[in-house]
Amino acid sequence: MKATAIKNVNDKLKNLPDSLIEEVACYIDFLAYKYSQESNQIPQWQKEEVLNRINLNEKAVDAFEMIDKLNE
Repeated sequence: MKATAIKNVNDKLKNLPDSLIEEVACYIDFLAYKYSQESNQIPQWQKEEVLNRINLNEKAVDAFEMIDKLNE
């Protein structure tokens, strides 16, 4: 964020009544959460792979089961 934008926001915060400062802080937390959720989107290839497995009705791979079979 540019220094001028930070100064502008800071000036606006200084002029708000105390009762609204907490509301602004909550809104900032909401925006941060929303951004983190959007940036954690599941890639399209992964969605397609899951849908393919569901459609094929394949059992999920169990690594421990595979190791047991190899050790037999």
